[in-house]
Amino acid sequence: MIKRLTPFTVLAVTATAGLLAAALVLVAALNQPWLGIGLSADAPAGLVMIETVASHGPAAGALQPGMPLAAVGGIGLEAGDLVEEPDVAESYAALQRFFGRQADLYAALAGASVTIETGGTAPLRIEVTAATGRPLSSLPPAFWVQIVTGLVSVIVGAWVWSLRRGELSARLLALAGLGILVSAFPAALYSSRELALPGGLFRALSATNHFGALAFGVAMVALFLSYPRRLVPVSALWLLPAVYGAIWALDTAWIGFPGPAEGHHLPTVTLMTGILLGALLQYRASRDDPAARAAIRWFALSVGLCAGTFVTVVLMPNLFGMQPSISQGYAFILFGMLFLGVAAGVARYRLFELEGWAFSILSYFGAVLLLVLVDAALISVVAMDRPEAFALSLLAVAILYLPFRDWLARRLLPRREIDREELFARIIDVALTTDASREGRWQDVLRDAFSPLHMSAAVAPADEKPAIAEDGLSLLLPGLPGLVPLKLSHAHSGRRLFSPQDRRFAGELYAMLAHAIASRDAHEKGAAEERIRIARDMHDNMGAQLLSALHSERRERKDTLIRETISDLRDIVNNAARGGRAIGDLLADLKVEALERLAAADIRLDWQDACEDGERTLAPNVAYSLRSVLREIVSNTIRHSGADTMRLRIGMRGGIVHLEASDNGSGLAPGVRGKGNGLSNLEARLLALKGTLVLEDANPGLTVRARFPLCEGETR
Repeated sequence: MIKRLTPFTVLAVTATAGLLAAALVLVAALNQPWLGIGLSADAPAGLVMIETVASHGPAAGALQPGMPLAAVGGIGLEAGDLVEEPDVAESYAALQRFFGRQADLYAALAGASVTIETGGTAPLRIEVTAATGRPLSSLPPAFWVQIVTGLVSVIVGAWVWSLRRGELSARLLALAGLGILVSAFPAALYSSRELALPGGLFRALSATNHFGALAFGVAMVALFLSYPRRLVPVSALWLLPAVYGAIWALDTAWIGFPGPAEGHHLPTVTLMTGILLGALLQYRASRDDPAARAAIRWFALSVGLCAGTFVTVVLMPNLFGMQPSISQGYAFILFGMLFLGVAAGVARYRLFELEGWAFSILSYFGAVLLLVLVDAALISVVAMDRPEAFALSLLAVAILYLPFRDWLARRLLPRREIDREELFARIIDVALTTDASREGRWQDVLRDAFSPLHMSAAVAPADEKPAIAEDGLSLLLPGLPGLVPLKLSHAHSGRRLFSPQDRRFAGELYAMLAHAIASRDAHEKGAAEERIRIARDMHDNMGAQLLSALHSERRERKDTLIRETISDLRDIVNNAARGGRAIGDLLADLKVEALERLAAADIRLDWQDACEDGERTLAPNVAYSLRSVLREIVSNTIRHSGADTMRLRIGMRGGIVHLEASDNGSGLAPGVRGKGNGLSNLEARLLALKGTLVLEDANPGLTVRARFPLCEGETR
């Protein structure tokens, strides 16, 4: 099921789940007792000081900034009650005492009223009723920093995984991003408390924070041991979660270690050391691969600077009993920068083998998320408005907001409607273009039809038809003459899977292109064959006639050959232009030509022709061959027979041409069994048409019979 989710769907599900989790954290943070005061700890003096008093809070007017807060509900306050992160405790006993005090303070704040005592030279004792919830504006910036960091981390991790689901490295990065969210969200809740949380909830949140931190570290160590080179077997990687999972369980149960420094901070530091060691090993292993070395250099730099700085300024001081130099809430920015660095590495160094096209899905998702947030902001504003202004708000939405939102959606999420008629016209252009540019034009058509994020050469489908692969993530297209097989990945900019309808549409495009290319190739083949025929006719017939005219001593013979050559040339040009001759027209021309030539030689012609369909068209090669056969027979009769009468019979029956010519001349010379050059040429031409040529001595005279099928050159 997960394999069939598009990258956009994966990001949408991840973001939705992340936003729901953030909403739960926000609701939990707002549903806490609230006095409306901001507190700070004076660690050297062990005092809790009032820094701010909300003007609309329960303590407004009763307390002033700068007052020391001595007790709440009869419980004396300590500077340690305000620690941002409870795992700074020296021991598990101190941690247990801290959670116990948190439970007592929360119970006091949650009562009907709470007694607040101040210290200093003019102590006060006042009764205040804490609000049952705090306003959104009271949440500190550190709360939002941790929420945004968690969301950015998990979304970037899901983005890489959605495009490389089969890669272990992508899975580990996604787990690392999830670990940051699991660590940051609980920390956002307890680090932004006004004074106290329920002890049990606080302890569960702290344990969850530790689990997320260790999960991030384990995933990153495993990632550096497997990407870009596999340094250890996959089975060995399971030792990491097994060992550190056991450490987390012991630390959560407060056994096996003296305190949080050894149970949480030390394991986290060892994981950071493992990350650096893995980065060094990868850098060494990729010394023969400059591209991999550049990628690991960038990735290791991102992780080392960001995660390493967090460990150095937040965890290391706690390990040695020192106060962190920066708020943990703001330090979470470093993890957000880490995952943004991963995104930058994808763009520059192809981290995780991702190309620049991978940003298309991320940018589109960002645009959708922006529109959703704008809608949510508008709904919240309208919902909080006064009832009497509700109608005015709706009017403003209809007149101003909806047109603006439509404009914003068009700018952020451009859509292109598919004009199928235009696509089919462009396919014809692809088929008719040159081989050099045909590939690019075909890919342009596919981009406009399916909007894939990525397109690359691929192995053709086994059945030579478009096929869906990778559970709908890809579409495979077979190759064609001049076109390589293609793999289209992530349909419609990754917003959906390739569907059977897409496959059928691709099949239509492919079939039409294949037919257009085949038609073009057939046309080119026919044109080439026609050029060859014309060249052969000019060489074999016209060349021979001109050569005979050149060597002829008789003027009449020379003139006759030249006229025949000119007539042949005219026929070649006319037939090439017209594409063929009707049988009736051709026979009429042949009869006139034969009458003229025979009359000039004082030979009478007896002509008879019969054909089933005089409108049937002959292809140029057949018409020209028939003319050449008849012309050569007439020429031989005039030159060699000594006859005064010639009889010609031409019939066309059942698709076969039957030609019989006889004269009353001298016939074949005694002892002659072969054929002259002219008759040999005729026989060769008829054989090319799958016909036959037969000579018979008629006593007196000679009979020539020729026959050949029309189907070899017939057109309709």
